[in-house]
Amino acid sequence: MRQVEQIIQAKRIFTMIDEGRTSMAETLYQNPVDDYICENQYIKEWEKLFLERPIVLAASAQLATPNSFLTHDLSGIPLLLTRDNEGIVHCFFNVCRHRGARIANGTGKAKRFVCPYHAWTFGNEGNLIARPDEGSFCSSSRDNFQLTELPVVERYGLIFGGLKANNVLDVDSALNALGPEIGSYEIANFEHFETYDAEWNLNWKLAIDTFLESYHFNVLHHKSIHPIFYPNLGAFDGFDDNLRLFFIRRSINEMRNLPEDEWKLLPHIAGVYVLFPNTVFVWQGEHAELWHAFPLGTDRCRLRVTMLVPKASNSARTAEHWNRNLKLLLRTVEEEDFPVGEGIQKSFRSGAQTSITFGQNEPALQHFHEAIKRSLGIKTVL
Repeated sequence: MRQVEQIIQAKRIFTMIDEGRTSMAETLYQNPVDDYICENQYIKEWEKLFLERPIVLAASAQLATPNSFLTHDLSGIPLLLTRDNEGIVHCFFNVCRHRGARIANGTGKAKRFVCPYHAWTFGNEGNLIARPDEGSFCSSSRDNFQLTELPVVERYGLIFGGLKANNVLDVDSALNALGPEIGSYEIANFEHFETYDAEWNLNWKLAIDTFLESYHFNVLHHKSIHPIFYPNLGAFDGFDDNLRLFFIRRSINEMRNLPEDEWKLLPHIAGVYVLFPNTVFVWQGEHAELWHAFPLGTDRCRLRVTMLVPKASNSARTAEHWNRNLKLLLRTVEEEDFPVGEGIQKSFRSGAQTSITFGQNEPALQHFHEAIKRSLGIKTVL
C-alpha cells in the first residue's frame, strides 16, 4: 500500500479508536437462510460465479521457477498449472487426450508429463511429444491431441484462471480499483511457505463470512487473537463486487508519537480483501495468506490456505517464526471459527429462522452478500 494511503487510513483508524466506533452500514440487513441451503441457488452460483468469472487459482510464488507445476482440484475440475521454460504460466485440464487419465499429481518441477495409463507424453506447454505405437494413431496429427488449455493471467503476484476454455479474462475490470493495491504488497517477490487443504460441513459463503467482521473477536477468540486486535472495530471499503476490511492491532498506538511521514500502517493491521467471488487475500502484518473457498454442495466446502512470506534473503524471520504464525491461524479457524460455522450450517436446516441478521456494524458482510445477489439477479428484501 502506498505511503500516502497508509497515512490516510491510519488517521481514519485513530479517529475510530478515539471515538469508539467502527465502519457502519446504513441499516440492518436480513440475509435469507435459503442463501446457504437452497440447491437452486447453489447451481446458479456455480454457473455464474465460478464458471463465468476469473478466479484466483494460486499465487505466483507457488510456481516460483521455470518448469515448475502444480495441480489444482479445489473446484472438482482437474487442472494443471505450469510455468514453462520461458517463465510463462499455462493452465490445462489435467486430462490426457487419449483416454482421459490424469497426467500429473501434486507439485514439483517437470518439463514433460507422462500419462500413467499408456505413456502418452506431454510438454509443459501442452504439446503432445510422444505416443507409443505411433503408427496406430498417425492418421490424426499429434497437434489434435494437445492438452486442452484454459485461459490464465498472471498479475499482482496472483494467477487468475477461468474454468471454461472459452472464458475471456478481464482481471483488472474484475478487481475494479484493487489491483494496484494488491500489487503494492509485492507478494510476487514472496516465497511459498505452506499450503493447507481441508473440507468443512458448511456453505462456502459461510466460510467467507468468518473473515468479514471483528464483532466476535472478544467472545469466540477471547484467548487467541482478542489480546492482539481491537474487537468490533474495522475500517471497511467496497470496490464494486470486491471489498477491503482492516482489522486493527492494538500495537497501532505505537505510531501516535511518530511523525506522519514515519507511519507504517501495515505491521499494525490485518488487511482482509475479498477478491470476488471466493478468494480472501489477507495481509497479516508481515506475511500474506490466500484463502480459497469452493463449494462441494450446499452444506459442504473445500478450503485452501496458502501462506506467503518474505524471501529469506530479505527477512530475519526464521521457519520457526512462520510456523508459529501458521499454527495460530490454523488453530483459530479449526478450533474456533469453522466448528461454530458447522453448527450454524446445521441450524439453517432446523427451521428455527428464515433469515440471519447482519448488523450495521457488519458492513462487509452486507456488501459481500449484496454482490452475490446482484451477480445472480436476486432482488434484495430488507
